[in-house]
Amino acid sequence: MTTGDAQPTTPLPEVRWATVADEPRRRGRGWIALVIVLVVVALLVVVGEVAARALAPNVIRDQLVSNLGLPADQEIDVEIPGLLLPQLVVGSVPEMTLATDDVELDGLAGDVRVNLQDVPVWGGVDWSSGSAEIILDDAQTRALLARVDGFPVDAFRLAAPEVALETAFDVFGATVPLGVRLTAEAREGDLVLAPTTLLVGDAEVSADAVRQQLGPLVGSFLEEWEVCLAQYLPAALTLADVQVDERGVVARFDIDSGILRDPAMQANGTCG
Repeated sequence: MTTGDAQPTTPLPEVRWATVADEPRRRGRGWIALVIVLVVVALLVVVGEVAARALAPNVIRDQLVSNLGLPADQEIDVEIPGLLLPQLVVGSVPEMTLATDDVELDGLAGDVRVNLQDVPVWGGVDWSSGSAEIILDDAQTRALLARVDGFPVDAFRLAAPEVALETAFDVFGATVPLGVRLTAEAREGDLVLAPTTLLVGDAEVSADAVRQQLGPLVGSFLEEWEVCLAQYLPAALTLADVQVDERGVVARFDIDSGILRDPAMQANGTCG
């Protein structure tokens, strides 16, 4: 045996042939875990959004029914664009629209549409703007005008874009038809109906000429009529504009955000 033959054999180092393949596998598992986490988070967000969409309109509706004394079964549509859950987390809803038909507030009945901007979720903060439209059809407008002392409601009808009064009177035994057209406008917080055009028979004449020639025969048909809406609505609402269109009398109000917390704003307004 030679010296070389007596030397121990040194084992060869172990070679891991799978080293290069294991790294993509670990990376693949990492991506799978990330995807699973994202799916779970997405599901939680969806569940939260669905829950918020289901609960928020009911909460808002209950508050309106309670604060405004509406019937318990009053239907109110609440529309909030975009994802609701992030808005609730931030504490402000950029835009909210409320709509209800045939609502009655202290005898004033109509369809109501409300638009609010930057509504605080937790209270204590003013919204940036708020407005409401109250739409009164022919019958609802007639019921409102019937409360105005002396108004000839039996002669009234809507004739968009104006209001019409139509009657007839006797002159020397002859029946003469009289028609008056009145504009509807907002003036110092009141609804004002002001005569614009008069028809005596087939002739269009001025109000002054009718007053001079027919005098008391036309009675109250040539008067301006001030209709106070404030007494029927929360004091936070201020009449800003009135129009007559195919829907009826459309009164637009600005809404002070003090209605959220001020009892004086929540109470009905007064007539000047």
